[in-house]
Amino acid sequence: MLQERKENETLRRGAVDGCAYSTVDKNGVEYFYGVATSDGEGNARLQIFDAFRRLDAALADAGFAGRVVKLNVFLREIGDKELVRAIMRKVWGAENVPATTFIPQKACDDKLALILEATAIRSNASDVSVKLTRRGERATLVEYADVELGFFGGFGPGAEPVGAYERSFDAFCRMRRAVESNGFLTPQIFRTWIYQGDIVLEEGETQRYKELNRARSDFFYGLRFLERYLPKDVPLGAIYPASTGIGGDDVDVAISCQAIKTERSDAIVVPLENPNQTPAFDYAEFYSPKSPKFSRAVAVRFNERCAVYVSGTASIIDQRTVHVGDPGAQAEQTLDNIAALIAGTNLEKHGIAGFDADLSDLAVARVYVKRPEYFDAIRAVCEKRLGSVPTIYTFADVCRDDLLVEIEGIVACNPTK
Repeated sequence: MLQERKENETLRRGAVDGCAYSTVDKNGVEYFYGVATSDGEGNARLQIFDAFRRLDAALADAGFAGRVVKLNVFLREIGDKELVRAIMRKVWGAENVPATTFIPQKACDDKLALILEATAIRSNASDVSVKLTRRGERATLVEYADVELGFFGGFGPGAEPVGAYERSFDAFCRMRRAVESNGFLTPQIFRTWIYQGDIVLEEGETQRYKELNRARSDFFYGLRFLERYLPKDVPLGAIYPASTGIGGDDVDVAISCQAIKTERSDAIVVPLENPNQTPAFDYAEFYSPKSPKFSRAVAVRFNERCAVYVSGTASIIDQRTVHVGDPGAQAEQTLDNIAALIAGTNLEKHGIAGFDADLSDLAVARVYVKRPEYFDAIRAVCEKRLGSVPTIYTFADVCRDDLLVEIEGIVACNPTK
């Protein structure tokens, strides 16, 4: 059952039989962020059924049954995704399939065939209604309190493009078509996730991740993101969505995103930069001829609540890797970077006053571990500093050879007024 946390009255924790979750009060609506696994016994089919059973038990316990809007499926074998699709439809019904992304990353617990990460939304006030419109795996649309949110599932390239640049660009274009066909504009995207196979390998005279950055730069060219929602009279740098760009076991690329639109005068959607880091879009050409076009996080504030969507974060100060070769120290530095990013002083600097946050305010976190031999050291640091935060640990290549861990998450900011 839920236990209310004294230090942040908007955020509560729960756990039911293998599914840890957080619920976040957003003043009339409530969000559920859950991480479910199986018991690790049996074949893939048995584990998939078991993981969905545990997720459903947690959703029912928290009062979110039938309200899932987004599902991420981390798979040891990407070929199991058709089996997951079949079981998801059997368990939830084809009409209730949410925006879904299949992520080719092995759980750090080698017994697990999969990890499920779910987002659900419900009303918790009699005068607020939440409308869900499901469009299959590619999109779930949510409307409440004069705000519309779009959750868009994993997009890959078609069969014809060849090469990391072409295939990445084609996947971005497919994402754009889905976003715009569902009533949003591409500049209303505030968060993206990009999973690229063989991310640090060479391709011709360059690197696959650099080609991905080139494709993203070209796709974003001329777009003015979030212009309607930026705070007034606050100096900001370049405006891009928050993003994670991380490796995957598949050879290809998959992209997913979230978007927002509203006419509310109190709505602020603002990119955050880290006081300890050079903005990624200002990186030197050494790291990528076309710099990575993303912000360190995006804060979304309206209805007297604020959430921060933290991009994939690593052990970087300014623009250089620190603690090379030490996975535990890199995990510490990464969490220090997130803490600096979400602190009240940094929020206020970017036009978000009246809120504060620290690592205990994470509603959910993902920890990407570069190699199995680094896992124990990284997990020890994260368990100590993240405590009961629902956390996913997977193996994934990070975008630099000397980066051993990357961490992202969603933060429920603590109102200070």
